[in-house]
Amino acid sequence: MATPLTVLDLVPISSGSTAPQALRNSIDLAKRAEALGYTRFWFAEHHLNPGIA
Repeated sequence: MATPLTVLDLVPISSGSTAPQALRNSIDLAKRAEALGYTRFWFAEHHLNPGIA
């Protein structure tokens, strides 16, 4: 029996990047995870943190 794998994404905004780019990066990561057979993709919820989209 296989262990289901999941991804927890904080959607970090890299230095010199923007929130829209961070979101595009997360979408790309979710697509890759799905292609690799991951069963869940979670977004962490953080408020008022300028380094996280």
